[in-house]
Amino acid sequence: MSTLTIELPEPLDASLTGRMKASGARSKAEYLLRLGESDCAAATLEGVLTERINGPFLPLEPDWKNRVRSAAATPEGT
Repeated sequence: MSTLTIELPEPLDASLTGRMKASGARSKAEYLLRLGESDCAAATLEGVLTERINGPFLPLEPDWKNRVRSAAATPEGT
């Protein structure tokens, strides 16, 4: 694990504290770690999506809309 020390102007520090509290993070370090992880995950997903959009496509099953609607209507974890 590495350590990063940064200096923030007061207005940015206040905004960061507000975002930290709104997100439920226990500290600014935790908030920034989550933010960095989220950004890295988004970049990875973007690469996968770009690769897939250029790749082969499989035809959708005739009932795909009903399956999507059903999945969207089902509460998470059931």
